[in-house]
Amino acid sequence: MNYPLHAARPGDHRDWLRLREQLWEGDDHADEIARYFAGTLEEPVEVLIARSPDGDAVAHVELSIRDDVDGLRGQRTAYIEGLYVDEAHRHRGVALLLLRAAEQWARDQGCAAFASDRDDRVIIDRRYAAGHRP
Repeated sequence: MNYPLHAARPGDHRDWLRLREQLWEGDDHADEIARYFAGTLEEPVEVLIARSPDGDAVAHVELSIRDDVDGLRGQRTAYIEGLYVDEAHRHRGVALLLLRAAEQWARDQGCAAFASDRDDRVIIDRRYAAGHRP
């Protein structure tokens, strides 16, 4: 199934808010999203949204660039701040599509590494290399 991706734009505010609220409860997401589009939010630096063939926003990934990741200190590292796929669209390759697009974004930003965390444990993608193309 085809899931077109695009960088978040102001018209995606409601869709991104809905997806973000599914991922994280209790934060002031609407304010953070408004600050992102105003250019005053430090992170994420980039947000990619996946849409279903019908045009519904079904997933997103939030990306930043860090140089303070444990095990990668001082290296420009693309970092997944959050990734969410709507339950009805899981197991269809949407997360992998977002991850591949995130890796390409990281390469385009000149990042030397790619990482995220899970349960407060940093996960470094050792297969990622700035010159490697999937």
